[in-house]
Amino acid sequence: MPTNLSQLKDARNELLLKPLDAAVFLAPWYTAVPAAFTDSSGALLPLPADYKSVGLIDKKTGVAFARAITAAPIESYGELQPSRNDVTSDLTTLEFEPQQTNAMSLQLATNTNLAQVRADAASGEVFFAQPSAEQITYYSAVVIGRDGSDAEPIYIFKVLPKVAVSNYGGDQWVPTDIMSQKLTLTAFKDDTAGYAVAHGFGGAGWKKILEHTGIATASE
Repeated sequence: MPTNLSQLKDARNELLLKPLDAAVFLAPWYTAVPAAFTDSSGALLPLPADYKSVGLIDKKTGVAFARAITAAPIESYGELQPSRNDVTSDLTTLEFEPQQTNAMSLQLATNTNLAQVRADAASGEVFFAQPSAEQITYYSAVVIGRDGSDAEPIYIFKVLPKVAVSNYGGDQWVPTDIMSQKLTLTAFKDDTAGYAVAHGFGGAGWKKILEHTGIATASE
């Protein structure tokens, strides 16, 4: 049957996803990841209580995921392309800039366990020392983005069951901006979960476009 390129391309605007809002949630490492993020109607389920939101994040830089792969190619005499290529490293990072000054953002920025810190009962003053010895604090991370409307949202999920802060952007005190700093977290494979990064989609809006994504349902 004759056809044209537009039909072959299978172009669908509804499959162009754009996270219009996003939130980053962190919990102590080993905190279980939910078995599902939405119910049968597509409504978002609450996360376990240990997952705390970092709150508002910088709009310009948003939430950035980067993946760096290192390979070791084997070259053979007389061949223009490698005869073999093996991946030796696959690292995923999560970068965002929390804007709120709260226990979570302070703990991330200073690598200090604020569970042991208490504000002065009379003055409300908080004072704590940043650790002088090197130490790595691991977290479990869930990032949720939303496209579409509140009535028919499309949720995008990323789960990183074991992460640690690997780069601090540093803060700058100026009268034209808030006090915040960009943080980079590196993902590691969690032996219990069996992976370093997982991806998911859900919501009432997602249910409407699912049949066009090429992903089969459990009943098929």
